[in-house]
Amino acid sequence: MKQLLLRVDDELHAQLTERAQRERRSVNALANEILSRATQAGATSPRHHVRARAAALGLLAAPLATPGRRSEEGDDRQRVLERTRGLGPMLDDLIDEDRDRA
Repeated sequence: MKQLLLRVDDELHAQLTERAQRERRSVNALANEILSRATQAGATSPRHHVRARAAALGLLAAPLATPGRRSEEGDDRQRVLERTRGLGPMLDDLIDEDRDRA
């Protein structure tokens, strides 16, 4: 693994540190992700980035329905509620993070 010495102004460093703390990770991990995404700009859609981040956090659920299977509407609704309970704040953070990149 290579090392990169990078000089940044104090304000940018403070912003990176604050974001890293909010996301409960190191400034190094954050900087690696930002640089990686910058080198892949345009290669994938913003939707792909959000899905990839959600997958990394374990927030993606298996598909609700399997092909050829039909269920009552109430059953599907209940399964959606059970699978997504408590995810609202995390999804809000993911969406905010994606907006910060734009």
